[in-house]
Amino acid sequence: MAGVFLASLLSTVVVSHSLRRRVPWPLPVRTYRISALASAGLTSVVLLVLYVGRREPIPGMSLAIVGAFVGGVVTTSSAIGLVENNAPPSPGVRDKVLTHHSFANLRYPASPRLKRALDVTLASLGLILTLPFWIVIAAAIWFEEPGPIFLTKNSVGLGGVTFRQLKFRSMTHDAERATGPVAACADDPRNLKCGKRLRRWHLDELPELVNVLTGTMSMVGPRPLRTVMVQHYLEELPGLAERHTVKPGIACIAQIEKYQMPADERLRLDLEYIRRMSVALDLRLLGRAVLTTVRGTRRET
Repeated sequence: MAGVFLASLLSTVVVSHSLRRRVPWPLPVRTYRISALASAGLTSVVLLVLYVGRREPIPGMSLAIVGAFVGGVVTTSSAIGLVENNAPPSPGVRDKVLTHHSFANLRYPASPRLKRALDVTLASLGLILTLPFWIVIAAAIWFEEPGPIFLTKNSVGLGGVTFRQLKFRSMTHDAERATGPVAACADDPRNLKCGKRLRRWHLDELPELVNVLTGTMSMVGPRPLRTVMVQHYLEELPGLAERHTVKPGIACIAQIEKYQMPADERLRLDLEYIRRMSVALDLRLLGRAVLTTVRGTRRET
């Protein structure tokens, strides 16, 4: 069985490299999809020929498909990367954000007892329970647009420090090449077809569980905003730095209520959370976040 997987994987790699050299298509990424499909088909045909006339199940068919997909991911990862680092801010922008925090005379509240234990427990369970979805999501993203499966947003965390917020890629590759950093919206034309569904059900945020385990995020806290956006907001609303006195979170009051909102309203709701912060509140907000996602009841603005 391992031989079928490896044969399909290597076949994809060989075919894709061959096509990239010989076919001058305007969108070379198509070669990866065609290579994976051709490899899966070829390996399956070979298995059919080997087992024709036998009264037994043909083994390895699913492994041939998986191997072809993995081969495609290996090929695109070597050429483009597995993780897209989306519009990283310049060192100057990072320094400006840190400077705002350094001179803001901020008070950092103590984290509630057992909050970190709750984060680690829920993030670990979440990763275990959702792992099958990761495979399906990765395949959906890759087959729609072969390229990076993950994306990192350069966002502001505790103390104004920029960190890499891990997500599934829900937009076209290098979507901000022409526009520069632009805030996403619910019906963003840059979304992949599968990306619209990922964002609707917040499945693109599943990799943020890794951020929770590494300690750069919490399960509940102010939603992290991109560094370039924060630098702009701080110039008009210096008090925004107060939302970074606690770790950013996957769920928060602001996220539950609306899809988008002005910076001053977001700050008000985030400060409300910080003032009332507790493990019990975290559990209630997580429950509300799940219900809101299932019902789709969030307002756009």
